[in-house]
Amino acid sequence: MNEHTPLDLTPETNQGALKILLRRMRTESDFPALSEAIGDINRIASSDREGINELSNNILKDFALTNKLLKLANVAFYNQVGGGSISTISRAVVILGFDAVRSIALSLILFENLENKVHARHLKEEFVKVLYAGMLARGMAGKAQLRDVEEAFISAMLHNLGRMLTMFYFPAETEAIGHLIETEGLSDARASTRILGLSYENLGMGIARSWGFPDQLVLSMKQLPAGKIRKCASNPERLHALAGFSNELCDIVLGTPDADRDKALTALTVRYSDSVPVTVEQIAGLLERSMRDITPFAMAVNVNLKQSTFAQLASKWAGMGTAPAADAWAETDSDAPAILEAAALHEHAAIFDAEPGGPSQRTTAAVQSVLTAGLQDVSNSLIDDSMSVNDILRMILEAMYSGMGFAHVVLCIKDGRHNTMCGKFGFGDGVQGLIRAFDFSLAAQPDVFLVALQNNADILITDIDDPKIATRIPAWYRQHIPARTFVLFPIIVKGKPIGLIYADRPQPGDIAIPEKELSLLKSLRNQAVLAIRQSL
Repeated sequence: MNEHTPLDLTPETNQGALKILLRRMRTESDFPALSEAIGDINRIASSDREGINELSNNILKDFALTNKLLKLANVAFYNQVGGGSISTISRAVVILGFDAVRSIALSLILFENLENKVHARHLKEEFVKVLYAGMLARGMAGKAQLRDVEEAFISAMLHNLGRMLTMFYFPAETEAIGHLIETEGLSDARASTRILGLSYENLGMGIARSWGFPDQLVLSMKQLPAGKIRKCASNPERLHALAGFSNELCDIVLGTPDADRDKALTALTVRYSDSVPVTVEQIAGLLERSMRDITPFAMAVNVNLKQSTFAQLASKWAGMGTAPAADAWAETDSDAPAILEAAALHEHAAIFDAEPGGPSQRTTAAVQSVLTAGLQDVSNSLIDDSMSVNDILRMILEAMYSGMGFAHVVLCIKDGRHNTMCGKFGFGDGVQGLIRAFDFSLAAQPDVFLVALQNNADILITDIDDPKIATRIPAWYRQHIPARTFVLFPIIVKGKPIGLIYADRPQPGDIAIPEKELSLLKSLRNQAVLAIRQSL
């Protein structure tokens, strides 16, 4: 990262300063990737047409994110509704809820992009603080009359986004702002405006808007006025008040001597008594629960809470002595290590290619482990009345996609009215285009797809241009799908073709399926048959 001298700007408007700062941030190699990842998730969350499949597919593109999210999904805090171990993102969304997975993914993406720098220690400390604020808000959502606890979590975590991004992208300016606050007694807002051309608050709100966060989350980033906070009349006001309360509580924990603790907490509860009614006594329990909640999250992103000044202070205020260590968390749930081992994708298992389109380096044991875990996941779901057939089919496809490292996996379902097989959903880059391409007649001249369906035959095409098979590859496939090798698993229910699972890789010979893996893939397909049969 390039070091910069403090800004010397006199912009006419905050918007002008924001454009200048955004232009500088975009020159950093990680900022465009961060913006794209967060923007994609916000787009999915705000679209009526997108949903579980799009969110799962987006997360699965990033192996490290997938691995960390599955670890968190299996700890007791997130897995409150039970349902057994979670080994697929699709099941995580169904079990935890769309919004919970979205909030975990957003916080992981933010942290992953704001580490590994020369000032990483200060950033990790700031991240612990904002994450803890999110946990506090999550725990108090009910008291603030908010039904959406995940929205409360995100709003509190992003409340000081401008300051956190400035620390990361503009360390020299951050130092200059701190110097002004210390030497001239300026507020954060005045000092940051003098150095950056706009306040931390306006910078954070501007970037949040550019990332596609909804208005009520953006507005919750505004600093609250001094004095008593009035009773909230709307959901955005309640969200704003709770974000302010949670972050102010964190500031009190970090900056208040022990002797002034009760006085500071009393003043905070009086200030928010009409909007976030909580007593001083209740705050201690809230602090303790939030510290326990943050521990598995810190483990997933390799943050040592024992090295965090803020975490140590928060633990002390909660009456816990020191922040929980990794082994202390493990002891709170004796099954946690076994659950993670069985369910999480492992770092050493190169499930996805190191280079897109390149030969897979997956180990046999790793492939079998993911497929077996997916099979168990689906088996658990088949006896869960709350799981829809689409939820189960999505888990099956994800297990195949993740386990085998296919480039794309698509589920086709029969359209009885038109006697066609149509793409339903799938995984992989650009998969929506493939889904649209799959719309072929079941009454056409026999090709490889119809042969598979009519004969209930699992078929692997090693090279679509092999002279022995080239004439059986339909024109629609060659026109719309670039993959040169694919495998088909028909779904036959009561002797009739109901669906088809298609998986591909780009180059001839890229797909090799040993006997054990083939058996597991067939078992997954058979679970699809069972799920559809149960739904009829």
